Amino acid sequence: MNTLFLSFLAAIGGAVGLVTLSRAFDLETYTTRIFPLIPILYAIVYEALEKKKSGKTRTIPPAEAREEMKAAATTIFQNITFERIVLDVGVSLLIKFALEVMLTATYLSAGNHTFAETYGTFNIETVGRFLRGDHPWLSGNEGVLVLALIALITSLGTGLWIGSTTKALPILEGVIAGAVVTVITTMTNLIVLYRHIEKLAEDTAQTFGYVSHVGFAVVVCLQVLLYGLWSGMANRAKAKRLARTSEKKARRARK
Repeated sequence: MNTLFLSFLAAIGGAVGLVTLSRAFDLETYTTRIFPLIPILYAIVYEALEKKKSGKTRTIPPAEAREEMKAAATTIFQNITFERIVLDVGVSLLIKFALEVMLTATYLSAGNHTFAETYGTFNIETVGRFLRGDHPWLSGNEGVLVLALIALITSLGTGLWIGSTTKALPILEGVIAGAVVTVITTMTNLIVLYRHIEKLAEDTAQTFGYVSHVGFAVVVCLQVLLYGLWSGMANRAKAKRLARTSEKKARRARK
């Protein structure tokens, strides 16, 4: 579990270092473009730490280095298919919409409102409204907190799904799926949350005397890192469960 958080901190440190260097050398334009790649650093650092921990690292002769790099790249992306990412994104969106349906039901029940009074006559526009997440219970200052909770639970649920079912590297799959989900959900009510975080990031930078325009990149990086973190944690928990099960079977066999 320590390697998960060490690699997570390394990715965050890389992000901070990138912003610092862009300020020192006036490279903010390039920083904005590559900042969302920070989560990939998370997956790479995690795999490097795991290999070092297991003692699998070795000295590679220069002549073999290129082939080793090609093999490593193939291994890293093995089993991460288009169909698998689509399934991960589908699970994530399903969790989000299920949460919103439950919150809508709670809102209607608590306020003694009918569906027709709140959303009007059910038609195709009502479906579009639900897909966009245009709900009356998101109004007010509490709306951002509710959206943050939805985003957190959605990333956690998706991470648990990925970590429990993937045959690929869980963190990398979580990072890729999280990036796609983040792009798609910019067309839903989560854009309100993203803009809020973006403004907080830019205001924080300004308090340190640095005018930054990487606010939305921070949003993407943060959410994608969470998807990768939950996926890695779920996969580690699954591996421990399987190890305990195998150990119990071995004990029974010896008896």
